[in-house]
This record gives sequence, structure tokens and C-alpha cells, in this order.
Amino acid sequence: MVHETPSETDPEALLTEQGLTIPAVPGAPAFDYLPYRLHSGVLYLAGQLAKEDNGEVAVHGRVGEAVEESEAARQMTLAALHAIAWLRDAAKGDLRRVEGILHLNVWVARGPGFDGISRLADHASRVFRIAFGDAGRHPRSVIGVDQLPRGAPVMIDLRAAIRPED
Repeated sequence: MVHETPSETDPEALLTEQGLTIPAVPGAPAFDYLPYRLHSGVLYLAGQLAKEDNGEVAVHGRVGEAVEESEAARQMTLAALHAIAWLRDAAKGDLRRVEGILHLNVWVARGPGFDGISRLADHASRVFRIAFGDAGRHPRSVIGVDQLPRGAPVMIDLRAAIRPED
């Protein structure tokens, strides 16, 4: 179910209704970068990998070779939920302050001949639509690459609009 006015609903509850759980944000990045920057109401989020409950990337390899498309779809959903965890952090715990997803970049480590990158991207896009309704709709870029950090099959980054605190 897609809601039209996310500011009047609780995005976390909408995700829970669909069996999706936002993970806790991990600790500090392992490398020299910020997980996000909030500037003039725009959040710039660093690349998000699909990490399991232990905080580690558990699935490695290229989609269409070592990773089946169905597993890559699950990984894409996890990456989107990690992105929402950082959105919640930036919004001081209130996802209703997220005014919209401005742009999504989707990266897929793909084996030769795999042409389902946009199908995989739809799994991330769906998570944002569930959480934020029409405000979760976004333009996106989908890129196939040879390898991603930590051997992950998928990664996303995004820009989002966040309303200032009341």
C-alpha cells in the first residue's frame, strides 16, 4: 500500500506493515569519510551496502555469476533499509521529516550478460515508495560495474530532502 502524505504517517510503521525492519546505524565508517552530510536541507548519503544483522556484508560476488538475481534483490532491499536508517539518524529519529528522495544511484556488480540492473533497482525504489509514498518516488541512475567495496553485489547512494526540526 502506498500512502500519499508521508508527513501524516509513520514511515517506519509503513515498512513494518510490509515486513521490513530498519536496522540500527552501524558505528563509525571503517575508512576516512562521513556516512552523510546534511546541507541546507539536503542529505547526501554515502554508498550503502547490504549488511546483515552482524553488520557485515555476507553475500559476495557479481550478479549473474556468484549471486543469483533473487538474492541480489534481497540485498538491494537491505541496502535501501540501511539508507533509511541513516535518514532516520539525520532526521533526529523522525522519518516524517523526510520530505522526499531527490535522487538515487544504484550500483550493481554484474557478470557478463546480466541485464537486470533496472529490475534490481526497483527493489530499492519500492522500499522508498513504501516508506514515503509519492515523496519516495525519485529519479535514479543505474550503473553496472565489475566490483564493489567489500565484494558486495549491490550498493546505493542517494540525496534526500529533510525538513528542519520544528
